Amino acid sequence: MKHYIENKVVIVTGGSSGFGLESARMLLEMGAKVVITGRNQERLDQAAAELASDDLMPIRADAVSTDDWQRLLETTLDRFGRLDVLVNNHGAGVKIAELAEMDDQVIQTVIDVNLISVIKGCREAVKVMKPQGSGQIVNVSSGCAHYSWPAWATYTAAKAGMVGFTRCLHKEMADWGGKATCFIPGAARTGFCDAAGIASDWLDGFPSAEDFARTLVHCIDVPETCVIDEAIIWGTRQVKEMLNPY
Repeated sequence: MKHYIENKVVIVTGGSSGFGLESARMLLEMGAKVVITGRNQERLDQAAAELASDDLMPIRADAVSTDDWQRLLETTLDRFGRLDVLVNNHGAGVKIAELAEMDDQVIQTVIDVNLISVIKGCREAVKVMKPQGSGQIVNVSSGCAHYSWPAWATYTAAKAGMVGFTRCLHKEMADWGGKATCFIPGAARTGFCDAAGIASDWLDGFPSAEDFARTLVHCIDVPETCVIDEAIIWGTRQVKEMLNPY
């Protein structure tokens, strides 16, 4: 089967674990050239050793930093000569708590890490893609963007904002041959809960990062004449046990 992503250059932020790591693995297997980023150099090195490909380049970068975005893109262009796809997979719960327990700094950090950083990255990527007349951006949101749970309000605000931002971004990019997609996953066993300091035992029986990454990669591996506007994927247990219309 033809892989449309073959020989294309893809940046995957948050590529040292979870959806990012598994997506990078699949993209390399499909013949893409992949750059992965992360803030933790040790974890990034471990991921690079695990993936072990000449077509992989790990770069330590903090997605909140404009300087890091610019350095990431410059380094990618120096190595591969172009940028075809940016996957904004980074993000963090930071603190999952009721609103009254969120101080100003925590609120700002949640929005910075999960939304502002994505906007910055898209801005810098578009500067590279537009002169090429092509390029795709995939922004990884969350099922929280469409459903509501207590204690997730601030995180949800960022992820819902990303969905609206991506739709507008696609309209801008379409004018010169680009496209943008929003990938919206439900809960999966990615290590997110552990990093956010919340219980994760309820995820037993939920999909793995690899299970969901297949759909993320499919959002990219389509003909130039096609775009997947929005892809929503849930674990079957979550649909049965946790979703409500509110």
